[in-house]
Amino acid sequence: MVTLTDVLEVNWIILYFVYGQVFFITGLVTGLQWRRGSNLELARPLPWLAAFGIAHGLNEWGYIFIPLQAVYLQDAVVRVMLIAHILLLATSFFFLLQFGIELVLPQTTRSRWLRALPAAVLLLWGLAVVVRGSSAGDSLDTLFAIGDGWSRYFLALPGALLAAVGLWNQARLARRRNLGRIARHLTGAAAAFAVYAMVGGLMVPVSPIFPATVFNYDLLDRILHIPAAVPRSLCGLGMAFYVVRSLEIFQVETERRLAEMEQAQILMADRERIGRDLHDGIIQNIYAAGLGLEEAHHILAESPERGQQQIRSVMAALNRTIDDIRRYIFDLRAAEQTRELEKLLEGLVQDLRLDTMLEVDLEVVGQRCCVLSGAKVEQIIQIAREALSNVVQHSGATRVTLRLAYAGDVTNLSVTDNGRGLDSSLPAESRRNGHGIANMQARAAVLGGSLRIVSEPGAGVCLALSVPCSSSRDELELETI
Repeated sequence: MVTLTDVLEVNWIILYFVYGQVFFITGLVTGLQWRRGSNLELARPLPWLAAFGIAHGLNEWGYIFIPLQAVYLQDAVVRVMLIAHILLLATSFFFLLQFGIELVLPQTTRSRWLRALPAAVLLLWGLAVVVRGSSAGDSLDTLFAIGDGWSRYFLALPGALLAAVGLWNQARLARRRNLGRIARHLTGAAAAFAVYAMVGGLMVPVSPIFPATVFNYDLLDRILHIPAAVPRSLCGLGMAFYVVRSLEIFQVETERRLAEMEQAQILMADRERIGRDLHDGIIQNIYAAGLGLEEAHHILAESPERGQQQIRSVMAALNRTIDDIRRYIFDLRAAEQTRELEKLLEGLVQDLRLDTMLEVDLEVVGQRCCVLSGAKVEQIIQIAREALSNVVQHSGATRVTLRLAYAGDVTNLSVTDNGRGLDSSLPAESRRNGHGIANMQARAAVLGGSLRIVSEPGAGVCLALSVPCSSSRDELELETI
């Protein structure tokens, strides 16, 4: 009967190839996703993680490459390759330990000896192997097994544990920033590194040093009947998945920076526009009123009737100016509420991207020419949230697009997905979420607008909301008090 061990032994080349590829890809993707200018604490030690992944992947491929080349090369050349191989293994674990220390230590810590500790451990490892090889008379295979074990005990084990602690701390920070999905990925990465500390740091080749005489590859084979490369490969897959998904935090940071820059540009443009409007309109009117009052002061003594008429004219002009100021403040408030709608929709899109695997886009079309009260903005957001919830729970879609369009005195919002659509043969309460659709229609009625749902089986769903602007300035002012 063919056992799992037999299958793995026959396909050991594939096993080590996959093992190396997992770590190599993790390192490569981490290096490509690293942001030098990021303000995040996670960004600082990522180059060490990238170096670990690439170096460790190359090391695992060495288990395939060296035996194949040994058939054709001289023993001296093979011996040099084996020495380079064990050095590459220790160097990869040096990168892992450096990553763990940099991740745990705060950025403000200036203790150089702590950051130099991995290099010192690597140097001591090399000296210990040389001393052991020159004094104990071990065979080359035994010496390499001892060097392998020591590199795992003193570099890989503490490095993986420190990385797990550091990633756990980063997950806590992500939760505080309301990045729930990224926090879960960071927690998963921490768990993967913690498990790797056991299977990659404690499980070593059989050698005459303790605890390698007890906890070794043979023990794993006797208990689970699998080679050590199997659990390490599984840990590598977990590390690759969770680390790569955790790097989405840099995309979130970039989007937030762009949003802040856009907001700053909007504020700057508003300040310049307000300054121009005040100077060209209101200030000129007030200045003219001052001149009119000064003129009235001079003519009151000569002609009280003309002076009073002048004062009445100035008062009328000031009343018009007050109306202009009120109208101007109203327009500023309305514009701010309209921008708030876009900002809230962007927040919904960002949260959906982080919490699901969906591709989510937001399109804004047209010029902001529609006045929306705060109450209407809140109702529109609730409808959008309910629509997106239906897409996630019931549609089976992979992509959803929100489109906000300003059309004169009407604001249109559509939510379109590429899911399975609605089955028109089913009753309304059985489609997607009957109560959810009813709630959205009720909200649309409160807004004085309309809600249409267009769908064909297998062609997705398009939910279209049309909302009229606030009917008057008084309505807006009452709703936003």
